[in-house]
Amino acid sequence: MRQKTLALYIRLSKEDDDVGISSEKEESNSITNQRMLLYDYLKSYPEFQDYRIIEKCDDGYSGKKFDRPQFVELMELVRQREVDCIIVKDFSRFGRDYIEIGDYLEQLFPFLGVRFIAVNDRYDSQEGGKQTAGLEVAFKNFIYDFYSRDTSKKIRNVRNKMAKAGQFASANAPYGYLKSAEDKHKLVVDEEAAVVVREIFRLRLSGLSGNKIASILNEREIPSPAQYALNHKRGMDWRRVNQKTSWDPAKVLAILRDERYTGNMVSLRRTLNGIYGADTPVEKEEWVRVENTHEAIVSHEDFVRVQDTFLIYRKSQPEVIQKYNAFTCAYCGRKLSYSRDRKKLICRYGETNPAATCYKAAYPETQLRGAVLDSLKWHFEQFVRWEELKSQTDQREQAKLDTSGLEKQIDTQEKVKTILYEKYRDGRLSREEYIAERNRVNLLLEEYKGRLEQIRLEREARESGETKLSEFSRLVQKYRYAETLTKELEQTFVEKVLVFDAEHIKITWKFEDVFVAIEAME
Repeated sequence: MRQKTLALYIRLSKEDDDVGISSEKEESNSITNQRMLLYDYLKSYPEFQDYRIIEKCDDGYSGKKFDRPQFVELMELVRQREVDCIIVKDFSRFGRDYIEIGDYLEQLFPFLGVRFIAVNDRYDSQEGGKQTAGLEVAFKNFIYDFYSRDTSKKIRNVRNKMAKAGQFASANAPYGYLKSAEDKHKLVVDEEAAVVVREIFRLRLSGLSGNKIASILNEREIPSPAQYALNHKRGMDWRRVNQKTSWDPAKVLAILRDERYTGNMVSLRRTLNGIYGADTPVEKEEWVRVENTHEAIVSHEDFVRVQDTFLIYRKSQPEVIQKYNAFTCAYCGRKLSYSRDRKKLICRYGETNPAATCYKAAYPETQLRGAVLDSLKWHFEQFVRWEELKSQTDQREQAKLDTSGLEKQIDTQEKVKTILYEKYRDGRLSREEYIAERNRVNLLLEEYKGRLEQIRLEREARESGETKLSEFSRLVQKYRYAETLTKELEQTFVEKVLVFDAEHIKITWKFEDVFVAIEAME
């Protein structure tokens, strides 16, 4: 007999301040306290002594969403029927969306025979009072959800007030600054990193690109912002960063565009669309700016001059290059960039980081785009052939989806059921004969109705597919004889082109399902 399994689920939405970078301490005290509480609970119930105990812990994940890594793993084990009991500190540790929690507690867990215990809420799905448990759980989690929304609203109000007062409210100070020991909402210069910031601005004003600046910093073995934070054990968020990181153009340009280096506080550059929404950028005009809140690292004049270089740079770019770009480095996942002569594509990250595994040579753009176009046009021709064959089989397929015969059969059997009942009522059939005949008719009806539903689903799928195929057919007729892979053509059909080297690429199409069907013809 399989040994029963008990899962302890532990969650904390924000790590404690005492967990440092690269620390051997992997979890917060609150996580430890939750674990102690759950094990103390187990000691009080001998029935759990024979259970195999596993732990799932999400440290630093909000309970408002259910895509937490360890939670997802736990639910997968539940669906595989490898977990018999789940124990949490309280409902809020499991999650804060009371509607979704209700689905788990009222539907999934009872269906799979999983016992659920919330220690501090004194809830055990195996104990009595099940008729009122659902209402109690829903009410408790409604309170938790309301608490999350109310807390989110209060935090927004506080952050707005702090932003307008010029106070710093983020977890980590920007590279080049530290949070003041006397007032954590005030920035002070970190001279060691500030030297690098000034050098970045100086190099930019001397005419160097972000790519070249990143190369110089890496050649000088200057730690990147993430590496610098790791080395100085600053900022909790950097614990998840690899132990060795490098400068790249994106980091350089982010520093060059950050107005906070002039001594002005710029806040609320991003916002959360509701407590369950995505973190999205805010329009630059809506940022909150307060001048002269801290010591400047670069002068306002130098900052403005640097911003002017970006304007000149953008104006010098052909408009077509700033549009859709599907070509991606297969090794680091970054978009490929154009070389100075606009004739080749290169991976900027691989170019500026000698240790990167990225392909170092430039890719001839015409060769890459030509290969994609050749593949695309091959699919076009295969689709045209498929349409010709399809027109010959459409009539036969339509006949298969005809339901008139089944509907007549169902109507006939319904009448037979009525006749059978009348015979039983009049005494012409015994009870046993009536039940046997009725069951036979019901089986036929179930079969006919099942086939009818299957045809209905096939018809809906066919109609949905026809709509997509019709759109694809229109696009094929429009682009079938294209001679170059234009940006319009690329954006219409190509999702991504992974480039391994000048001769090996992997294409992901936007009409992938259509292309797979076409390739299956061969």
